[in-house]
Amino acid sequence: MGSKCVYVGILVANRNQRKYVLKQYLPYATADMKIFCFTPHTIRWESNKIIGLHRSNRKWALSKFPFPQVVYNRCYLTNFKLIERLQAVIGPNKCFNPLNQLNKLEIHNHLSKWLVDYLPVTMPFEQANLVPLLEFHKMLYFKPYYGNKGNGVYRAELLSSGEIHIGHHYFSPTIILRDAGQLQSCMQKLVGSTPYLIQAGVHIRQVNHQNFDIRALVQKNEQGLWSVTNVISRIAHKGSYNTSICEKACLTSEILNQLFPPQQTNAIIQSIYNVSLRSAEILDDAGCYHLGEFSVDLALDQEGHIWIIELNGKPQKNLYDGIRQSSAVYKRPIEYAHYLGKS
Repeated sequence: MGSKCVYVGILVANRNQRKYVLKQYLPYATADMKIFCFTPHTIRWESNKIIGLHRSNRKWALSKFPFPQVVYNRCYLTNFKLIERLQAVIGPNKCFNPLNQLNKLEIHNHLSKWLVDYLPVTMPFEQANLVPLLEFHKMLYFKPYYGNKGNGVYRAELLSSGEIHIGHHYFSPTIILRDAGQLQSCMQKLVGSTPYLIQAGVHIRQVNHQNFDIRALVQKNEQGLWSVTNVISRIAHKGSYNTSICEKACLTSEILNQLFPPQQTNAIIQSIYNVSLRSAEILDDAGCYHLGEFSVDLALDQEGHIWIIELNGKPQKNLYDGIRQSSAVYKRPIEYAHYLGKS
């Protein structure tokens, strides 16, 4: 392509997201790039054109563009047909994060080949497994294969009294069972026909009596290589186990420094980096994702051991608002898009 302009299209779900998303990434475009934002409905397949929002002469404008050399998918998709059709035009491996709503059980199975020491016991939801699993682990989480912000996640805990407490978002139970025999029918009603998995609970280390998670953002850079951009934590509201609806976000190091001496904090951070980069290598080796970024959500147990809770193929970018050195969150995908456009 030489010095030709690299066209990069950012795919979003609807027209209301176009300007908001584009404003985040435009500052990092190089002189030989043109970035525009489009939706599935603005693709004109019959004429091989895309109507995209862009900046022109310091104004927002809608224009017809040729199909870009690179597509950055920020549209939360489980339907791969649109991406397949795009790739048929622009070429293979020119769209990154093509399928970013990841199957939690499928990802767990990939990671378990190499990172089993960092993974809680996880298996498909089956009624016959519920009682023996809860009796052994005392705490279980029930999650849909394709989740979003903790919606539909249930927590079941077996108390020493024999009662089973089931909660949704909060530790306080919404359902109390006094007979383990009721668990199968109760959970089946809650999950319905949606594919669910069961994950053994981790006794999470808290800060100020609040749950927190650890999110490592892993992104490819201008050389197409993985790196950890930053590590932040979401602190759940008091009484809630769901960090997706958090009270605040901050750098993980700020929390670890409250809980551990510096040497242990450094060791934990190093372990987070190692596990996150290993996860990236495993997904690349799987050959079916072509991710340019994802986040690894981890939990820290009482002994300071990290556990991979899940991977997120569409990292939530507004979490980084107000976080120091957050510009790389938006810069890296543009650098990677430039790399793909020139390769």
